[in-house]
Amino acid sequence: MDYTTIANVKAALKIEAAGDDALLSSLVTRASRALDRLITQSDQPDAVNYLEAATVTDERLTGLVDANTILHCWPHKPLVTAVSAFSYRATPLESWVAVSPDYIEIDGQHLMVYASATGKPFVKVTYAGGLAASVANLPADLVEAATVMAARFYREDEGGLTDAIGVAELGALVYTKAFPVRVLEMLRPYMRVIPW
Repeated sequence: MDYTTIANVKAALKIEAAGDDALLSSLVTRASRALDRLITQSDQPDAVNYLEAATVTDERLTGLVDANTILHCWPHKPLVTAVSAFSYRATPLESWVAVSPDYIEIDGQHLMVYASATGKPFVKVTYAGGLAASVANLPADLVEAATVMAARFYREDEGGLTDAIGVAELGALVYTKAFPVRVLEMLRPYMRVIPW
């Protein structure tokens, strides 16, 4: 799923003609995947479409059991809305211990359940998660961040793929960081703090 649209990027760039639509489509996807990598801090294949609402089946994770025998785990989607299956085991040689979804506490991205395991058990979970199924339902700041990045990629492509963007009003090149500060600030609430 892309996190912005060609129309949004064209509006940001003040472009009306359709001549660059194929390029803009590619840049929208590239910008969306760049946001996935930045937010998740991962380049794993399942980090793609991180924000898209979806049902994830049998995702395998490592959990953590605390001193109160509560098993904690953090599925890969940014917001878990429902869990339909959950099981754990201490080692790959053991059988999975199923836990009824009724006993699982969901706290955003964090799942908690009482377990008879210790340490860092393996977890297998099927759940619904993500922020939205379409761009129209994503938070506005995420769409804006993806739009800014796609527009930036477009300007960089025009300028010869450098980290300098020409500003016509100033008649000069402006050198910038890979991710603009405003994009990083908009994405801060969505950054994944638990390692993939």
